[in-house]
Amino acid sequence: MTNDLNKEQLAKQSELRYRRLFETAQDGILILDFQTGVIQDANPFITNLLGFTRDELIGKELWEIGAMVDKAAALTAFTVLKDKGYIRYEDLPLKRKDEEIINVEFISNAYGVNGDRVIQCNIRDISDRKKLEKELLEYQHSVNISMNEMVDTLANVIVARDPYTGGHQKRVANLAVAIATEMNLPIHTIEGVRMAALVHDIGKISISAEILTKPIALSNFEVAMLRNHVQAGYDMLKHIHFPWNIAQAVLQHHERLDGSGYPNAIKGDIVCEEARILGVADTVEAMSSDRPYRKGKGIDAALEEIAMGSDKLFDADVVNACLKVFKVDGYTFPPLI
Repeated sequence: MTNDLNKEQLAKQSELRYRRLFETAQDGILILDFQTGVIQDANPFITNLLGFTRDELIGKELWEIGAMVDKAAALTAFTVLKDKGYIRYEDLPLKRKDEEIINVEFISNAYGVNGDRVIQCNIRDISDRKKLEKELLEYQHSVNISMNEMVDTLANVIVARDPYTGGHQKRVANLAVAIATEMNLPIHTIEGVRMAALVHDIGKISISAEILTKPIALSNFEVAMLRNHVQAGYDMLKHIHFPWNIAQAVLQHHERLDGSGYPNAIKGDIVCEEARILGVADTVEAMSSDRPYRKGKGIDAALEEIAMGSDKLFDADVVNACLKVFKVDGYTFPPLI
């Protein structure tokens, strides 16, 4: 007899603890009949959240009072819940009594209580989180626009000094994006390649205009000065916190896999991916186009050059993508404006 009393007291204490948790929980809780989905109990948080009184909820179904926006989906979910015993929605729209749509995280579990099966739904309001996510996306979009404008401005700086280099950068960017796209690189990476290409010769603003536009072959001293443009460009960009490898891509776009490039003669995988793409795109555009001091050799000669250097000077995957872009996809450079 004493044991029965103790068990009864423990059961009452357990029920009291659960009831306190149920009433004070900072998430909405609904208890549903397992067979019908009819609401058997609702805590204060969910009544405040949905704008219904407890009496308005008890005995009803969520889709019956209109809280579930998509009734067909709700009925399907209820069927899955009865079969699997668990269902979760990370972002579910619910309709309040005043017709306002709110976003909630919705988790339902089926479990046994005193031999009966019930469904407990835990409902967390994520409207503030969704609002913050929206604001963050808008902020990121604004930052991306600002970065694009900044890069375009930097690219245009060289145009005022040397229109040839400005046009070259834009054409290299166009080809580099085509190559990166052919390689199935992520959109974020492709955007970084595009931006790096648009400013890859920005360091040439530190080079004398006479050298940049010289109509005859450059002397060894002048070539050495011209080569310094990669370090100058890097020094201009290294303190800008881009979400891409732009400064390093600018510094490395004349490096080669076998260590024969400049300015640091680095080899292999040390050369970043963006620089490998720029190296191929830059070579093809430069060889195929006219320079102030020489005529271009044409696309065929340029493609042959990168093919011969594949896996030695240039990344083989980048070369293969570039060759496909031209020979299969029919790519052509945009006209110089």
